[in-house]
Amino acid sequence: MDERGEEVPETGDLSLSEADVRLYWEVRRGDDDLKADDPRLENLRSVGVVFTEPLTDRPGTRPLPHVERELIRRELDEVERRLRRIRRIPSVLGALDRSVSGSRFDTGAVEIVKTPAAVHHLLHNAIETSTAVWSSQTRPRHAERMAASTVRDVALLRRGGVRYRDLYPASARTRAPETDHARRTAETGAAESRTSSRRFPRMIITDTLGLISDRRVGEGSGEPAIVVRDPALLAWLREEYELHWEASDRWFPAPADGPGDRELVERDILRMLSEGSTREAITRTLAISPRTYTTYMAALRDRLGARTNEQLMYELGRQGRAAVGG
Repeated sequence: MDERGEEVPETGDLSLSEADVRLYWEVRRGDDDLKADDPRLENLRSVGVVFTEPLTDRPGTRPLPHVERELIRRELDEVERRLRRIRRIPSVLGALDRSVSGSRFDTGAVEIVKTPAAVHHLLHNAIETSTAVWSSQTRPRHAERMAASTVRDVALLRRGGVRYRDLYPASARTRAPETDHARRTAETGAAESRTSSRRFPRMIITDTLGLISDRRVGEGSGEPAIVVRDPALLAWLREEYELHWEASDRWFPAPADGPGDRELVERDILRMLSEGSTREAITRTLAISPRTYTTYMAALRDRLGARTNEQLMYELGRQGRAAVGG
């Protein structure tokens, strides 16, 4: 069941037959002979383009941009589920090993690194010998360390032989250290930074290893990292990273017809509100403070002429994407 109490189908191939397309347009035209329980609607329901109107108990269609967002969210939820399974690998194998020999068996494919110094050492050596680096940062970075990283990364990119991809939460666009890093690395022509409001894992992937934050203890300045070296797992992690990357917004150079930095954060706040997210969940996911959230909400209500959040969501639905400049 999703947050609206509707059935969510099992993950599978997304496809529609010609008969499905014709049936969709019958529903969209409001043909009288179609009933909500018509079995022919099953595939359209699984994709999410058809639902049962609560007042008329008849089939109706959802706006296609809404369906697209829901399908992307569903796939990213599946990515998150799979990553949780990957994080369980060390403990599962460790339990089996202890039950047999009473000692740790380490193939070197997956391990836990507990100290920041060890993580930085592994990462530095891996980047120096890699041709590509995929990075995703889920929370604000320390200004001084970020400045040092910017100098190091720009020098490495200008030297040649390596390319960067950096993924941040949309709120990073409002912070100077991350913005400076994204701009200066992009100017080398060997790096691209993007932002996303979707929940994605904190990780860095190189040609030879991947480091993923161990969320079992929560994210902090010195949380353990799961180190993955197995080539098959690394290839899978890169594919999952690509899913988040394709659903993100380019930072530098910004698209001429794209939304501005503030508009992206506003869009993410409104999207999460429409999905039923709480204030706490929004500030945590977007990495913004409660005070910043309050400021954005006040500006949005003022712009749309709303006094309450409920009126704000009504005006958003009535005015459409133009309400937030999207």
